[in-house]
Amino acid sequence: MSITVRSFDRFDEVAAFDPASGELGPRTRAGSPPPGEAPAGHYGELGGVPVVLYRTAGSLRLRLGERDVALDGRLEIRHERSADRCLLTVGTTTLAYPAPDNLIDPEDDPTAFAEAEDFDMGLFVANVAGDPGRREVVYR
Repeated sequence: MSITVRSFDRFDEVAAFDPASGELGPRTRAGSPPPGEAPAGHYGELGGVPVVLYRTAGSLRLRLGERDVALDGRLEIRHERSADRCLLTVGTTTLAYPAPDNLIDPEDDPTAFAEAEDFDMGLFVANVAGDPGRREVVYR
Protein backbone atom coordinates (compact mmCIF):
# COMPACT_ATOMS: atom_id res chain seq x y z
CA MET A 1 0.00 0.00 0.00
CA SER A 2 1.45 3.37 -0.94
CA ILE A 3 1.12 6.67 0.87
CA THR A 4 1.34 10.23 -0.41
CA VAL A 5 4.49 12.15 0.45
CA ARG A 6 5.33 15.77 -0.38
CA SER A 7 8.61 16.99 -1.82
CA PHE A 8 10.77 18.77 0.73
CA ASP A 9 12.36 20.99 -1.94
CA ARG A 10 9.48 21.68 -4.33
CA PHE A 11 6.34 23.10 -2.79
CA ASP A 12 3.98 21.83 -5.49
CA GLU A 13 5.24 18.27 -5.94
CA VAL A 14 3.99 15.00 -4.40
CA ALA A 15 4.74 11.33 -4.98
CA ALA A 16 3.40 7.93 -4.03
CA PHE A 17 5.71 6.07 -1.64
CA ASP A 18 5.55 2.35 -0.88
CA PRO A 19 6.99 1.84 2.64
CA ALA A 20 7.36 -1.92 2.10
CA SER A 21 9.58 -1.65 -0.99
CA GLY A 22 10.93 1.87 -0.57
CA GLU A 23 9.78 2.71 -4.09
CA LEU A 24 8.99 6.35 -4.71
CA GLY A 25 6.43 6.62 -7.50
CA PRO A 26 6.02 9.23 -10.18
CA ARG A 27 6.17 12.80 -9.03
CA THR A 28 3.19 14.97 -9.82
CA ARG A 29 2.16 18.51 -9.25
CA ALA A 30 0.23 18.81 -6.04
CA GLY A 31 -3.30 20.00 -6.01
CA SER A 32 -5.55 19.53 -3.07
CA PRO A 33 -5.03 16.01 -1.78
CA PRO A 34 -8.07 13.75 -2.03
CA PRO A 35 -10.29 13.85 1.08
CA GLY A 36 -8.76 11.84 3.89
CA GLU A 37 -5.39 11.64 2.11
CA ALA A 38 -3.23 14.33 3.65
CA PRO A 39 0.47 13.83 2.86
CA ALA A 40 2.01 11.36 5.31
CA GLY A 41 5.60 12.57 4.96
CA HIS A 42 8.29 14.37 2.97
CA TYR A 43 10.88 13.11 0.51
CA GLY A 44 14.10 14.54 -0.87
CA GLU A 45 17.77 13.76 -1.42
CA LEU A 46 20.80 14.32 0.74
CA GLY A 47 24.14 13.86 -0.99
CA GLY A 48 22.49 11.84 -3.76
CA VAL A 49 20.78 9.46 -1.30
CA PRO A 50 16.97 9.35 -1.40
CA VAL A 51 15.44 10.22 1.97
CA VAL A 52 11.81 9.83 3.06
CA LEU A 53 10.51 10.90 6.48
CA TYR A 54 7.02 9.45 6.87
CA ARG A 55 4.37 8.06 9.17
CA THR A 56 2.69 4.73 8.60
CA ALA A 57 0.60 2.56 10.94
CA GLY A 58 1.09 5.19 13.66
CA SER A 59 4.89 4.94 13.53
CA LEU A 60 7.25 7.72 12.43
CA ARG A 61 9.93 6.25 10.16
CA LEU A 62 12.94 7.38 8.14
CA ARG A 63 14.17 5.76 4.93
CA LEU A 64 17.77 6.57 3.96
CA GLY A 65 18.45 4.85 0.65
CA GLU A 66 17.85 1.16 1.37
CA ARG A 67 17.83 1.55 5.17
CA ASP A 68 14.51 2.08 6.99
CA VAL A 69 14.41 2.89 10.72
CA ALA A 70 11.81 3.76 13.33
CA LEU A 71 12.21 7.20 14.90
CA ASP A 72 11.04 6.24 18.36
CA GLY A 73 13.54 8.26 20.38
CA ARG A 74 15.94 5.35 20.98
CA LEU A 75 18.08 5.97 17.90
CA GLU A 76 20.76 8.66 18.12
CA ILE A 77 20.40 11.28 15.38
CA ARG A 78 22.79 14.22 14.96
CA HIS A 79 23.12 17.03 12.46
CA GLU A 80 26.33 19.01 12.01
CA ARG A 81 27.02 21.88 9.66
CA SER A 82 30.25 23.51 8.58
CA ALA A 83 30.52 26.36 6.11
CA ASP A 84 29.95 24.19 3.06
CA ARG A 85 29.02 20.65 4.26
CA CYS A 86 26.42 19.02 6.45
CA LEU A 87 26.48 15.64 8.15
CA LEU A 88 23.34 13.78 9.18
CA THR A 89 24.13 10.82 11.42
CA VAL A 90 21.37 8.29 12.06
CA GLY A 91 22.65 5.54 14.35
CA THR A 92 25.71 4.19 12.52
CA THR A 93 24.85 5.72 9.13
CA THR A 94 26.26 9.13 8.19
CA LEU A 95 25.23 11.10 5.13
CA ALA A 96 27.42 13.96 3.98
CA TYR A 97 25.87 16.55 1.69
CA PRO A 98 26.55 20.10 0.51
CA ALA A 99 25.22 22.73 2.88
CA PRO A 100 22.22 24.46 1.37
CA ASP A 101 23.35 27.75 -0.11
CA ASN A 102 19.95 29.37 0.12
CA LEU A 103 19.97 29.89 3.87
CA ILE A 104 19.38 33.50 4.74
CA ASP A 105 20.04 35.20 8.04
CA PRO A 106 16.61 35.17 9.72
CA GLU A 107 16.85 38.92 10.30
CA ASP A 108 17.16 39.46 6.52
CA ASP A 109 14.49 36.94 5.49
CA PRO A 110 11.24 38.53 4.30
CA THR A 111 9.36 35.25 4.94
CA ALA A 112 7.68 35.32 8.29
CA PHE A 113 8.71 32.49 10.61
CA ALA A 114 11.22 30.87 8.19
CA GLU A 115 13.88 28.82 9.95
CA ALA A 116 17.05 27.05 8.80
CA GLU A 117 15.28 23.66 8.87
CA ASP A 118 12.88 24.91 6.19
CA PHE A 119 15.78 24.78 3.71
CA ASP A 120 17.68 21.70 4.96
CA MET A 121 15.93 18.32 5.09
CA GLY A 122 18.74 16.80 7.18
CA LEU A 123 18.31 19.48 9.84
CA PHE A 124 14.52 19.05 9.69
CA VAL A 125 14.85 15.28 10.25
CA ALA A 126 17.25 15.78 13.18
CA ASN A 127 15.04 18.43 14.78
CA VAL A 128 11.87 16.35 14.50
CA ALA A 129 13.61 13.17 15.72
CA GLY A 130 15.13 15.03 18.68
CA ASP A 131 11.86 16.50 19.93
CA PRO A 132 9.39 13.99 21.44
CA GLY A 133 6.45 16.37 20.98
CA ARG A 134 7.17 16.90 17.29
CA ARG A 135 7.78 13.19 16.72
CA GLU A 136 4.34 12.50 18.13
CA VAL A 137 2.37 15.03 16.05
CA VAL A 138 4.15 15.29 12.70
CA TYR A 139 2.15 13.84 9.78
CA ARG A 140 -0.95 13.11 11.83
